[in-house]
Amino acid sequence: MKHDLKLVFEPQSAAVIGASELPGSIGNSIFSNILHSGFNGPVYPVNPKYKSVLSVRAYNNITAIPDAVDLAVLCIPAPVVEDVLLQCALKKVKGVVIITAGFKEVGEEGKKLENRLVETAIKNDIEIIGPNCLGIVNTAKNIGLNANFAFGMPKAGNIALVSQSGAIGIVAMGYAHQHDLGISKFASIGNKAVIDESDVLEYLIDDELTKIITMYIEDIQDPDRFHAMAHRAARMQKPIIVIKSGTSAKGAIAAHSHTGALSSSDVAYDSLFAQCGVIRVASLNEVFECAKGFTSMKVPKGNRMTVLTNAGGIGIIATDAAEKYGLEMASLRDETKEALKKVLPPTASLGNPVDLTGDSDEERFMKALAIVTKDRNTDALLICITPTVKTDVNKAAKMLVDFAKTVPALTILTNIVSFEPEPAFEDILEKGNIPNFDFPEINVRVLATMMKYYKWIKQPEGKIERYAADTGRVKKILNRIGAEGRNRLTEPESYSVLKAYGINTIKYKLVESAAGAIAAANEIGYPVALKIVSSDIIHKTDVGGVSINLQNDSQVKAAFAEINENIKTKCRECTTSGFVVEEFSTSKGIEIIAGVKAFKGFNHLIMFGLGGSFVEIFKDVSFRLAPLVREDAINMIEEIKGYRILKGYRGQASYDISSIADYLLKLSQLVTDFPEIKEMDLNPIKVLEDGKGLIALDAKISIDTALAEKPAKAAAALKAAK
Repeated sequence: MKHDLKLVFEPQSAAVIGASELPGSIGNSIFSNILHSGFNGPVYPVNPKYKSVLSVRAYNNITAIPDAVDLAVLCIPAPVVEDVLLQCALKKVKGVVIITAGFKEVGEEGKKLENRLVETAIKNDIEIIGPNCLGIVNTAKNIGLNANFAFGMPKAGNIALVSQSGAIGIVAMGYAHQHDLGISKFASIGNKAVIDESDVLEYLIDDELTKIITMYIEDIQDPDRFHAMAHRAARMQKPIIVIKSGTSAKGAIAAHSHTGALSSSDVAYDSLFAQCGVIRVASLNEVFECAKGFTSMKVPKGNRMTVLTNAGGIGIIATDAAEKYGLEMASLRDETKEALKKVLPPTASLGNPVDLTGDSDEERFMKALAIVTKDRNTDALLICITPTVKTDVNKAAKMLVDFAKTVPALTILTNIVSFEPEPAFEDILEKGNIPNFDFPEINVRVLATMMKYYKWIKQPEGKIERYAADTGRVKKILNRIGAEGRNRLTEPESYSVLKAYGINTIKYKLVESAAGAIAAANEIGYPVALKIVSSDIIHKTDVGGVSINLQNDSQVKAAFAEINENIKTKCRECTTSGFVVEEFSTSKGIEIIAGVKAFKGFNHLIMFGLGGSFVEIFKDVSFRLAPLVREDAINMIEEIKGYRILKGYRGQASYDISSIADYLLKLSQLVTDFPEIKEMDLNPIKVLEDGKGLIALDAKISIDTALAEKPAKAAAALKAAK
């Protein structure tokens, strides 16, 4: 359902229900803020206790106002909100902000009350922000709306802020004010009874005054819709910078699989953001540092950075940060170094970072700057100036801004500090669109974030690929499992599901006797592995249910007897379905792991990583949400630390990366076609040399029939984003 947020953010008239003469009260603060914010329309106080509020005639209720009211701001006790909302409906008010707390956040009764508000809103086409929120702001000249109770009208600008928490909103707006950052819109969405983060996002995407969207989020009500909106914003090059709280994963402790243990709802959010171009940061200051960068920094043409400084330590810190965040320190050309040698003292460092030494004045900086900017190996230039008696930072800033106009293609950013309480250089740089940060590592992090963002938006539009699949076979298997009251597939059943989607598995055969096992081993070819078949046993090795690398008939016979005895002793209550004889792969290759896990509210989370110690110890894995497009699969492969091994490390053969991508896409198609698949753990999978494919050596699949009722919205959401 599309919401019309212009009814909330762009009203021509407003009423504050609960407006008050009492200084310090919420009703007084909100009414005063709207009244004195330059709001371009009438604002009516509603409170039966007063004849007037702040010298403006007051009304007993909203229906008594003679003129039309576009927006009503409610700051009244929770028990009377329902009746007042009905009065708003009678008045044909279409936009409402409910400041009041005391709804679903306080318990079941509050939840019931909030649900009734939603019913009234839907029935009467009313858009509601809140309840339990701080309010909203629109700094547009033709609106001038400041309907919040915590701060005055912020400086107008192009950064929008959406916060699920009112308190975080106050802190964020305070930070923006302290750092002189301009705001276009502010929305505290509170309980999100009617309007949620995706609705506000959709409005801001179409808002011409908003160029950068910042968000504090505790949860996302509709991840598919958020994905569609964020994807659209990225394609319009309108960055979304998010801080998402709640990063713990206590539920993973009880997980039975590698996929379950390594995944969490926070990982699902990470995957969501990665797939729709959202920039996730860890702190509020990072939100606005990135926003400042996007506001004023030129788009870098590459990731090669040169550092120019008058302090060696600062240069080292910048270099360390470049390595940490994935930027390349530019290799300056020989002619550049020769030219620098002519203008710098013998003690200067001519490498990168270029250390001009501590006695440098602004003239030396400018001479070095003119030389370095001609070096075609430099894409971005970080200028770090530490104040000394020799350096006038204000004069240097002015000269730098003038110089930057002569090199419009170069990205320039600065780390300049001063002991002056209100240094002029900050204003000079801001007006010259050169971002300045307090520490060099912040410059580097912001630049790296921007590089990653612009790399993402340059990716080709992804299309969901469909592989030939025997869906009938899978449906038959899953229906039988459900009818039998089981929630886990046996290993042969899991292999059959994989093969139905064109995923190569090892050779195997289901048997019931020692003689059958020996015959199957000879048919498959030695060496083989012998395993018990039981959906009750998750880890077969724990109960002695596996024997590997069997070389001949006598070893198979002995292993059959041993496993039988182990199961009788260690898993007496387990239901078994015979044994499976499997090819024991001796082909050269590298082991990887892949998995799938269903998360409430999300599409299936798909995991990939190298197997063995890489997953056990280093947890070197990547995640994305289904449905995947090929770019998602490639990104998953390339972002693990072990990618260099897959590519062929130190002269070693490269492995079949293309087959890994196909494999991940097939898993994505499988769980999209059959959402009742709750979890898959495919470990190990042996990847062969380039062009030779891969083989699944083990597979565990569990189902939850309730998941089959989940609507398959993801493909439609991705299509809507294009």
